[in-house]
Amino acid sequence: MSGDFPTRYVRAANITPSGLNLDDLLQMNFTPAEREVFGLQVGDVLLTEASGSASQVGRAAVWRGEVEPCCYQNTVIRFRPHLVTPEFALLVFRYMAIAGVFAGAARGVGIQHLGASRFAELAIPVPPLAEQKRIVEVADRRLGEIREAERHLRSALGHLEEQVREILAAAAAGELGDSQAGVHPTDTGAIAAPPLGQTSLFGDEDATPDLDVFGPDLPPDWRWLRVDRAGEVTLGRQRSPQHERGQHMRPYLRVANVYENRIDTSDVLLMNFEPAEAAIYELKEGDILLNEGQSPELVGRPAIYRGEVPGACFQNTLIRFRASKEVHPEYALIVFRHYMHSGVFRRIARWSTNIAHLGLERFRALPFPVPPLEEQSAIVAEAHSRLETNRQQASAVIASLGRLPEMEQELFAAAVSGELTPQDPNDEPAAALKARLGSPVQSIAAEPRNGPQGSAMPKRKPRPSQQAEPTPDLTAVLRENGGTLALPDLFALAGYSRDLPEHVELFYLALRAGIGTSLRVTGDESLENAQVGLADAA
Repeated sequence: MSGDFPTRYVRAANITPSGLNLDDLLQMNFTPAEREVFGLQVGDVLLTEASGSASQVGRAAVWRGEVEPCCYQNTVIRFRPHLVTPEFALLVFRYMAIAGVFAGAARGVGIQHLGASRFAELAIPVPPLAEQKRIVEVADRRLGEIREAERHLRSALGHLEEQVREILAAAAAGELGDSQAGVHPTDTGAIAAPPLGQTSLFGDEDATPDLDVFGPDLPPDWRWLRVDRAGEVTLGRQRSPQHERGQHMRPYLRVANVYENRIDTSDVLLMNFEPAEAAIYELKEGDILLNEGQSPELVGRPAIYRGEVPGACFQNTLIRFRASKEVHPEYALIVFRHYMHSGVFRRIARWSTNIAHLGLERFRALPFPVPPLEEQSAIVAEAHSRLETNRQQASAVIASLGRLPEMEQELFAAAVSGELTPQDPNDEPAAALKARLGSPVQSIAAEPRNGPQGSAMPKRKPRPSQQAEPTPDLTAVLRENGGTLALPDLFALAGYSRDLPEHVELFYLALRAGIGTSLRVTGDESLENAQVGLADAA
């Protein structure tokens, strides 16, 4: 940014679905005359002009004078209300965005542009001014009720997620069996999460876990075993180019397939496993697979294999636990889910960047609580019953959350169609309001500024009326205009029109044909602020 008049400005990134986010306002030079044109006033409604998704074009927010002075960039459309209040205009624009009106008007290849001229031609309802205020008042109240309902539902969902952790902890502590039916899950002590100040469950030797962090002694008839004594532990086969083809291709599971308590079979890959390798890595029903590498909060995420992909093997991004005769596989899954939720797996993991690795030897050395088999079955039955009740409640909450956007759309539709509040015959009609206020005062003709460099967009050259098609010779246009232009400027000066979808496509075809030969692009060619120059000027 350079110049004598540094000014903060709003760009599309500052307009979020929940309103304006002004934490990262940028600056560029706006002269006093330019501030008169591009300056924001209290009550202006700002809309995003472009987005990679048509459904996101036209996000809107009202400017309340949060920063003075402040202008806006060419990625934003400014609507200055005249016959409507800013709040009613915002309701209308939010409805038009949700209902797909803006998406239908947008044009472009890759980046969808609403376009100020197309936006200006869209029709909006204009009720009497008094009715607009009543509509906004009712809509704001009901939107507040929807937001409050959302808050309560998300809080309920959080409580249900916490309840899952409590059920798993109680199961692993021996508090879900018949003799412990009256114990509340929050009373769990054994096998609790390690103290927050402790970074590892191990001392200096990785193979020597500290059992003290797991709490008090186990219930009677229970005992501690290392994980590798409670079952067979194996790391999957490493993927390499040499295994991508062969005579013994098999499906295999990887981290992308293993979610908590669920195997996702929507994207199963193939790899060659020789018969001797298949004997080692083929999965059997009841095997538990755990994510060896994951984000820290999800490392060790376990699921039980139930034969979903017959003949499947597994990759070395997974660890397989095959329960011994002393351990019920479903009980082992409960313990491992508890270890994930309580942070045990996170504590033994080793991190690289944002990926945590469980570690085969560290996992093998973990303590594993083993009750009698009969009690394991009782624990599994009780845990499954409670978890299923929890799942049904969570499903109902999620379904209610999913209904809220539809309720918002119905509310906006009612607001703009006159169905939200009754009409009052004493209200000044909109036609009389228009006659009294006249037409809105037009700003000086100019386009919003192009970017943080502070250079104004050049005026477009007038196109001859007989010119039916734009010029595909972008090199000539660049030579005539200094050798380098912003992408929107090149688009305009070459005679292309944003209002014609075919022109957008033709422009990008011409651009791509020249890249690497006569043209060069600085930045992403799909972005509004990319710079296009002559290749021989590099």
